[in-house]
Amino acid sequence: MNPVADNTVKGGRLLPPGGWSAFPLCGLALAGLYLLSRTNYLLFHAVVELFSIVVACGVFMIVWNSRRFQDNGFFLCLGIGSLFVAGVDILHTLAYKNMGVFPGKGANLATQLWIVARYLEAGTLLLAPAFLNRRLRPAPLFGSYLAVSVLLLAAVFSGIFPDCFREGTGLTPFKIGSEYLICLFLAGSLVIVRRNRQAFDPGVLMLLSLSVGAFILAELSFTLYTDVFGLSNMAGHLFKVAGFYLIYRGVIETGLTRPYDLLFRELKQSEGSLSQRSAELEAANEDLAAANEELEVINEELTSTNEQLESANVELAAANCDLEAFNYSVSHDLRGPLTGICGNAQVILELFPDKADPQALGLVRGILEQGWRMDNLIGTLLNFAQLNRVALHRQPVDLGAMAKGIAAALAARDPNRRAAFDISSGMEVEVDPALLQVALENLLGNAWKYTGKVAETAIGFGTAEVEGARTFFVRDNGTGFDMEQAADLFVPFKRLHTGEDYEGFGVGLATVQRIVSRHGGRVWAESAPGQGATFYFTL
Repeated sequence: MNPVADNTVKGGRLLPPGGWSAFPLCGLALAGLYLLSRTNYLLFHAVVELFSIVVACGVFMIVWNSRRFQDNGFFLCLGIGSLFVAGVDILHTLAYKNMGVFPGKGANLATQLWIVARYLEAGTLLLAPAFLNRRLRPAPLFGSYLAVSVLLLAAVFSGIFPDCFREGTGLTPFKIGSEYLICLFLAGSLVIVRRNRQAFDPGVLMLLSLSVGAFILAELSFTLYTDVFGLSNMAGHLFKVAGFYLIYRGVIETGLTRPYDLLFRELKQSEGSLSQRSAELEAANEDLAAANEELEVINEELTSTNEQLESANVELAAANCDLEAFNYSVSHDLRGPLTGICGNAQVILELFPDKADPQALGLVRGILEQGWRMDNLIGTLLNFAQLNRVALHRQPVDLGAMAKGIAAALAARDPNRRAAFDISSGMEVEVDPALLQVALENLLGNAWKYTGKVAETAIGFGTAEVEGARTFFVRDNGTGFDMEQAADLFVPFKRLHTGEDYEGFGVGLATVQRIVSRHGGRVWAESAPGQGATFYFTL
């Protein structure tokens, strides 16, 4: 089963659970709350806090009752934290100015309790991603939250906790600083969650991200007010409602209507994999039984296949002959006239520099430049086509020494360029030296090319152990690329950067891949825009 199959796709973008249809209702609800705040602020505040408390408790109940089935501890941590946030929010609601539950305490107590609840909330969102890929033991975490909550509340009611609001002057520096620190925690949690997006249902991830964004706006609003019944205070509470509504859509509603997508995502994926493997095993057993009963037929088919293979070999040999003829034709019949064109253009530029029209001379120079570019392209294509036909001659090669020679040649091209090469020693391998020379020239040449716009070029070549295999890498601090485009890196004539920025034909990395494949290895890359790139290969 597809864990995101129930989400609506429209215009190429994944919509959250239930689509966007409920968001206008949310807008109307926020408008109604705004009007309520203008007539009875105390009732407005109680309704807002009660909604967030109900949502937080609902999150706890769903994830707590499904904890035995979860391999991903993110939602369980979120649920336990939400329970204690709800508890402190209840005290905050009761302590609000003019509620009369805590006589003589004023607005400071409610503001202190608000900060405590928000620290718990932001801390939970920052802590929860730590349990994304492992099971969570709920009892120790529950006990830890209980201990932290009791200590914070004791500090508040004993007078140890710093003041957060003073009548007449408004918010204290501690309260404002705390709001900014809470925003930093929330932003950090959002970054971590987005980096681990593969662990979430995409619709739920979108709603959680929007929720954290709403909470950040709420905290920023709460740095501005001087009156607990003021406009910025009201705006902050509306953002809080929006944030908890998004959590409701992402966790509670999804947990009730599509629980497998939210809580049992790994279980469902495992079940699907197990079902697929069972079906494959059953099919394999059937194939084995059929093979045992029809062994003579298979032998006959094998004989026929061998005959077809011999015929295919003959056709392949003929195709290779045709390819050789084509290469010869391209090399001589096409490059010959092209060389003549370039030569004539060169003669015009040398004999008539002052007699011909300057615009005409510019056109002739263009013809000459494009002619030599076409000649280079033809040579590149011929070399690329011959890679698979060249026989391998393996012998001991020191790749470090080879790379240092290539680096020296690159640096000599541009002696004024500030560049540093870090090339390891002791990289002896059994390879074809001519082909590895081509591969390293392409990799180091690419690194040199794409670091041309940085202040100081840094290029490294060394080895590392990746998945138990000896792996070589070329690393640079150049322009980099988006990993979403990585699939096009090794496709001939596919370029991630325009020719205006970086010259080339888009064959270099395809050549590297073909050489590495012929040596029984593989090549891949890791990068990010503006952060350089690292190319790995095995042999």
